[in-house]
Amino acid sequence: MIINVLTILYNTSLSESMTLKSILNTKLDSIQLNIIIWNNGPSLLSQDDIDNYLQNCQTKKVSTYIYQDVRNASLSKIYNHFIKKLNYDFFVIFDQDSNLESSFFQNIYSNKDYAIICPAVFPKQKIDKQCFPSDIEQREKVVPIGEFTLGNTRTINSGTALSRNLVENLQIKYNYVFDEKFAFYHTDHRLFDLINATTETTNLKGLCIGKMYHDMTCELSLEQLSERARLEIAYAKMLMRIYRANNPKNQIRRNLFYAYKMKKKDHLNFNSFIKLLKCVITKEHPRSVVSIDKNIQPTDTNI
Repeated sequence: MIINVLTILYNTSLSESMTLKSILNTKLDSIQLNIIIWNNGPSLLSQDDIDNYLQNCQTKKVSTYIYQDVRNASLSKIYNHFIKKLNYDFFVIFDQDSNLESSFFQNIYSNKDYAIICPAVFPKQKIDKQCFPSDIEQREKVVPIGEFTLGNTRTINSGTALSRNLVENLQIKYNYVFDEKFAFYHTDHRLFDLINATTETTNLKGLCIGKMYHDMTCELSLEQLSERARLEIAYAKMLMRIYRANNPKNQIRRNLFYAYKMKKKDHLNFNSFIKLLKCVITKEHPRSVVSIDKNIQPTDTNI
C-alpha cells in the first residue's frame, strides 16, 4: 500500500514538530510511506535541521520531500496541489502538532476498503474529551469508534486518511477536493459539506479507529487567542455562513450585519473588522489570491 502524508509546518522546525517525530515511531509493515513536508514560513528551515530529519527518514526507509514557501500560502491550495498527484492509495494530511499512535498507518492498511479512515481526536488541553469525528450538524455529538456514514459526519484535516476513490469522485464533481475560497480554519468542515452534497460520496462508509491527541484552538477562550487568530476564525465562520446559504448572492446585506455582530462578539479591532467586510464582498479568504507554482520542486529530498 502506498500512503502519501502531507505535513504543513509554520513557525517551527522539523525537530520540534510532534507530528514529524511521531510519524517515524509508527509501524510501517507492508506500507510505502512518502512524507511531503511543506514549510509555510515565516522563515526557512536550517540546513542542519533538514539533514538530520532526512537521515532519520532514510534509516526508516521513508521517502521524504521538503518544500519551502515562506508566504504562508492558503492550506487548501497546498492540499489540492499535492492531492492531485494520484500515486497513492490513501492521502493523509497532518498539522505540525499531532501525536500519533504507533498503529496509525497499520489501521489504514488493515481497513483499506473504507473511503475515509480517521482517529478519535482528543484535544491536548482536555485529553479525556473526544471532540472529533462528530455529527455534521451537531458538533457536540461525537462519533464513537467504529463505522460511520460520510454524509453524516465531519472531522479535522489532521490525521484523516482520504482514499484515492473518494478523491477522484470529488475531483470529477468539482475539479478540486478542498475549496480554495477557504484558506486556514474550516477547510475541513467545508470538505465534509462537499462530501455530504455529492451523490457519489455522501453514502460511502468511513471508519473511526485509534486515538490522536491534537492542539485544538476551539478549546481556547477568546482572551487566549491573538487578534490574528480571532480574525482567521471570523473569516472561516463567515465563509461557512455564505456557502451554506441557499442563495449567497442575495445575502450580502445580512452578512454585513452579521460581520458587525461578529466584531463585537469576537472582540475584533477596527482593522480586522474592515478585513472581514472585504471577505463578505469577495466571498473568499484574502490569502486565496496567493497561487502555487504547478511546477514547484522540493528544496531537499532523500531520494
